[in-house]
Amino acid sequence: MPCRLPSDSVIAVTYRCNSRCTMCDIWKLENTPELTPDEFLKLPSSLRDINISGGEPFLRADLAQIIKNCAHACPRARIVISTNGFATALIIERMREILRVKSDIGVAISIDGIGAMHDELRGVPGGFDSAIATVKALQKLGMTNLRLAFTLMEKNIAHFSRVYDLAKELGVEFAHSLAQSSDIYFGGKKNINDFRREQLSEPYRHIIASELKSWNLKRWLRAYFNQGSFEFITTKNPPLSSAPGRDFFFLDPHGRVYPSVIHSVVLIDDFKSIKNFADSWCSPAVESKRAEADALKIPLWMMCVARTAMKKNPIRVLFWVFKNKFFYARATR
Repeated sequence: MPCRLPSDSVIAVTYRCNSRCTMCDIWKLENTPELTPDEFLKLPSSLRDINISGGEPFLRADLAQIIKNCAHACPRARIVISTNGFATALIIERMREILRVKSDIGVAISIDGIGAMHDELRGVPGGFDSAIATVKALQKLGMTNLRLAFTLMEKNIAHFSRVYDLAKELGVEFAHSLAQSSDIYFGGKKNINDFRREQLSEPYRHIIASELKSWNLKRWLRAYFNQGSFEFITTKNPPLSSAPGRDFFFLDPHGRVYPSVIHSVVLIDDFKSIKNFADSWCSPAVESKRAEADALKIPLWMMCVARTAMKKNPIRVLFWVFKNKFFYARATR
């Protein structure tokens, strides 16, 4: 079987961070090496989705050049920057420059609860107000590709649908992920969640029904992803299989390439030293590492891996959408 190049990637450009999150210890890391902007010119042109992450990406003064180089290397990629949104003035200053090199770029601002709940989880007093101020300031810049990003934990379940409703009120998209454990990401933080199905069923029903009520294909696909998240959290089984290390990779600030943010197997040890991504990605050494990662049998359901899995199964996804669109409409009348 010929080697296929990846279509999706999460790229952590720094582990420097100005928050003190309870679900992530990246902020405790010190003096972490960072790739130079020119290193990102080595990214494969096959990428269609890139999430620029951290730490806090906007702490890099050269972020605009990084974005420019990513866009040059991957001209067909959609790029989204994930931020905690705390440093409003700095973010707006950086975004004015970034929008000149990538006008359609997206920004995801973390909101994990309303008011004091968000401040407690992110460890920054007044953090909720700062993040909302950043959303509104980005809208004043003319940005429409914006979303609130919610990290789901036992502690903030009651705020799940409330943050979704806030996103609708603000006129932005809503995304969410599960707080997970990782030896290579989140600063090695161990997040243990023991959700009960009944805790999650109502907020997920509210969110999925709202997405399916629309006549927007993107929102229908998001509803399927949300249903998959509910199934994954409550059963540990993703609805579709994904291919981390094949369709997707995670690049850390050191220059190490992993199959995902959960897999600790290093596919490429030093991104700085490679001359051609495809040659390294398709090498026997990396294929051997992929087999090692496969043997771990780690189930995954995150947007970065689910996106490609959904594209590979369009009939199954659309069948679910049309089957459930009318079911949810009747159930929520």
